[in-house]
Amino acid sequence: MKEKSMHPLIDREKQKRAKKYHKDNLKTSVATYVISGIFIAALLWFDISKNFVVFINTVTNARFLIILTYFAVLYVIYTLITMPLAYLDGYVIEHKYGFSTQNFKGWLKDWVKSFFVSFILGAIVFEIIYLVTNISPTLWWLWLSVIMIIFSVILANLFPVLILPLFYKTSPIENEDLRNKIEDICEQTKISVQGIFSINLSSKSTKANAAVVGLGNTKRILIGDTLIADYTEGEILSVLAHEITHYREHHVWWLILWQSCTTIVMFYVFYLIYPYIYGLVGFGKVSDIAAFPLFGAIFATLAFVLKPFGSAIFRYYERRADKGALNLTKDPESFIALMAKFCNKQLSIAYPNPFIEWYKYSHPSPGNRIKSAETWEAKQ
Repeated sequence: MKEKSMHPLIDREKQKRAKKYHKDNLKTSVATYVISGIFIAALLWFDISKNFVVFINTVTNARFLIILTYFAVLYVIYTLITMPLAYLDGYVIEHKYGFSTQNFKGWLKDWVKSFFVSFILGAIVFEIIYLVTNISPTLWWLWLSVIMIIFSVILANLFPVLILPLFYKTSPIENEDLRNKIEDICEQTKISVQGIFSINLSSKSTKANAAVVGLGNTKRILIGDTLIADYTEGEILSVLAHEITHYREHHVWWLILWQSCTTIVMFYVFYLIYPYIYGLVGFGKVSDIAAFPLFGAIFATLAFVLKPFGSAIFRYYERRADKGALNLTKDPESFIALMAKFCNKQLSIAYPNPFIEWYKYSHPSPGNRIKSAETWEAKQ
């Protein structure tokens, strides 16, 4: 992107720093992928996975325990191997660029919490996969798709009341004027929420955010205390109007529908191709627990191929939410200033490479969002 094309509110020097920040993050991501690949290859090439399942079978014949033991051991080993990269990405780099407000003890405490939460959720999914594939050898792909969809909806409903409190504290928003204006937007859009809360993002980071989280009786508005402290009222309302539009237009449910379709497609494609790939490595049945490293590698490849499709769907609904926010607030100046602040304060890249934006961005780039806001304003 040529510098002369950059929006005047976006700091050019900060954009240079943003590129360095994202380059550092990219390095840790690539390193994680490489280590994951080596880990999978070692498990398969040296028959570690097969021999481990044979060993577990000498200890117990209960399939439930075999599945759980296999997952637990692999999960612990892999997590410990990649922990240095997690530390580098979540602590060292975040401190380097002035984002993290945690000391090492605080970061480690969160890492341990994440370890156990991920273990519990992962164990549930792992058990489901290898119980269902064993029970239904031909229709497992359909049953797994349905179960995973239901599991995702339940998790979205429980997230704000079970998982979020493990990491953050929330409290009713104290700014009465701001709360009244948010309630006005909710009333205008006929959105019912269980409350408007401030969330203590500042306990971990200087980054700002807000969201409408939960489904049904757990739906609530969360506003980061960093957003309240560092952004104007107009900018805060732009964020919230964007999030509220997602719910007014049922984007959450539409995204669940699209993701459900993607899940079904991925499982079905896997069902069609796995006999050939499994056969090359010496496995026969999809229910073979020892083949899990291959199972994961195939799914990761399918996810990689389908990612642009998912990214495009997400960007479509994000553009609709941006337009909805502008229609609700009638304040394009605050919206544009908000996007510029995200670039300057949070080191978002304003004008990424078009291919990268197409492939991986779940939101339009800040530069494109600013351009859309200016187009909206010109039409008024």
